[in-house]
Amino acid sequence: MGVYFWQKGSHLLKHGKKAQAVVFSNNFEASDNGGVYYPVVRFLTDKQEWITQELNFGTNPKKPEGTKLQVIYDPENPTEVQIDSTFMLEILPRIFAALGVMGLVFVTLEVLEIINTIP
Repeated sequence: MGVYFWQKGSHLLKHGKKAQAVVFSNNFEASDNGGVYYPVVRFLTDKQEWITQELNFGTNPKKPEGTKLQVIYDPENPTEVQIDSTFMLEILPRIFAALGVMGLVFVTLEVLEIINTIP
């Protein structure tokens, strides 16, 4: 999962276009611990097309409607959009990838009985 987001973020950083977006609305998704709000943003592409798209990360509390955000989108598929943030595009995917590798190493060592933490 981390590698997927890392590749996606790298692609956007290399080929993406930046735009000023505004939070148009928030979609609420309930969960056992309360739920999160997924911002829906609207922005104008470099081809003068209006795009309205739900972001793929949620927040709680919700972002106020009218909040301006800097986004980066794929010009070949403008519905692929992320907030233009170094943390979201580079750091967080690397953390996920590192955790995945550490988990794989741990499980491998456990299966090979090099370590024995699970009785």
